[in-house]
Amino acid sequence: MKQDGLSDLQNVTEAAFQKEYNTLRPVLEAEARVQQQLARLDVQVRQSREDCAAAEGYRVTGTDVLWNGWESATRRQLNMELARLRAQKLAALQALRTAFGRKQAVANLSAAQKDARRRALNKKLSSF
Repeated sequence: MKQDGLSDLQNVTEAAFQKEYNTLRPVLEAEARVQQQLARLDVQVRQSREDCAAAEGYRVTGTDVLWNGWESATRRQLNMELARLRAQKLAALQALRTAFGRKQAVANLSAAQKDARRRALNKKLSSF
């Protein structure tokens, strides 16, 4: 393969890799946001349990039952969102791995071709 064709192929594989990376990045950011929301929910639950233990009024009015229901529904929704995002992440990671492999293969091919040209040039110069 000519150097121009290999250079073009390197550009194409780099562009494909960047495209896959840019597809993955928003999924990673969304996953981090959902994990932060779950962490905040855990803090709220801990705080609520401490407050509930200190004040008997929560149990009398049934507020603790409402709170637990809301917390459970919110946690379920966040966990489903997290599972969906992780499934997307796995698919995007596989595509990124493939693009990276292609990029590396072309880079290795280019390096091998440059090395072969260098050896051929050295051999040609040493025969004079």
